[in-house]
Amino acid sequence: MAADLQLKVRDDLYLSSVVFADKPALLEHFRTKDVYNTTLNIPFPYLEEHADWWLQKRIEQTRRVGKEVCFAIRTASDGKLIGCISADTLEPGSTHKAEIGYWLAKPFWGRGIMTDAVRAYVHYAFHELNLTRLTARTFDFNLASARVLEKNDFKLEGRLRKHLLKDGKLIDARFYGRLKEDLEE
Repeated sequence: MAADLQLKVRDDLYLSSVVFADKPALLEHFRTKDVYNTTLNIPFPYLEEHADWWLQKRIEQTRRVGKEVCFAIRTASDGKLIGCISADTLEPGSTHKAEIGYWLAKPFWGRGIMTDAVRAYVHYAFHELNLTRLTARTFDFNLASARVLEKNDFKLEGRLRKHLLKDGKLIDARFYGRLKEDLEE
């Protein structure tokens, strides 16, 4: 079953299914605006009911589709959730493409963690989910997220002016794409 799946990212990190026991980590990581400021769909303030809803949604999706599309990024030493990477709207077998999204708790920024997690997820998505194309979008000002994608051979396919709405403001976005055929084995 997908709930037992673990993907090694590197010696100190792995990806695995999101579980209800991750709720305290979510509440801890989202208590400040750091992650909120760089993501589109994570509310602030982040309340227990937000965590309950999101965890239930992720777990039900995994049960329903039989494959994992959302992974917790975990430290190998204690298994604590420190971020997530997913293709939230993907229904495996129904399409050839998916948009990925990700976040990482601020204490772990600047260590190459997300670059490595995206690399592991890309391999999984192309080989296990049989996708042909992955896309991702970033706020135009989020250069760190853009670098994560570029280091994983995503190509900038365009800038979309006033494309995203956050806090009542229209924000420019960068749109990236990656094809399976470009994956270096």
